[in-house]
Amino acid sequence: MASSVLMGFAAGLIWFLTSKKEYNWLYILVMICSLGSLVFSASRAAFGAFFVMIFFLALVFGLYKLIAAGFLSLLAFGVYVIFFASDDFYFFVVDTLTFENTSSIGHVVEWLLALDSMIGNPFGIGLAMSGNAGSVSDELRVGGENQFLIYGVQLGWLGMILYILTLASSVILSLRVFYRSDNTMDARIAFVAAAVKVGLLLPLFTANAEMYTYVAWTTWWMAGYSVHAYSRLKVEQRMILG
Repeated sequence: MASSVLMGFAAGLIWFLTSKKEYNWLYILVMICSLGSLVFSASRAAFGAFFVMIFFLALVFGLYKLIAAGFLSLLAFGVYVIFFASDDFYFFVVDTLTFENTSSIGHVVEWLLALDSMIGNPFGIGLAMSGNAGSVSDELRVGGENQFLIYGVQLGWLGMILYILTLASSVILSLRVFYRSDNTMDARIAFVAAAVKVGLLLPLFTANAEMYTYVAWTTWWMAGYSVHAYSRLKVEQRMILG
């Protein structure tokens, strides 16, 4: 749910910005519900991912005041934690940042196991040998708390690098479609694809995030749609120049 919230907020925002004023309240409601779901999910990775996505959106739209506001909010949160928060919350935040709580230690252990496997088997040990999918046997599972390393364990260093390049190219091409397309729907889909893929970067480091079927399938479809739209734009550009 926490990752789905990122897509809900990004979609609500771009539809709000590109729709007639009489329909704007619907998309404001979507964004409010997304923020509420984020709070109730109580996911540290999702909270961090949300701020990463907001920072990315501020860069896309050139809203540098929003970046400054985000920095001040982060500073205010730090002051609250240090001087006003309860001891339980203070140590919860500190242990999270220093990787000393149980969950964080578990992530680090799984990362080290995955890296050890990748060093010993640079071409991978095969599919269904890492991650948290139902097809992965617990007795054979190696690592599973980092999407990049999961692909690295299964497909080797080359497979992991190809996944990273695919992810990066999907964001870059989606942004190009968003900036260049005159088709509002194409621009909307490209915006959501780029925003959510960037927002999911942090969860990808702490979970088998491609297993989140709804979010993964929908955003990869949006990325593929954006790549197709970019190809159309290139063809149109060549026809104009030719």
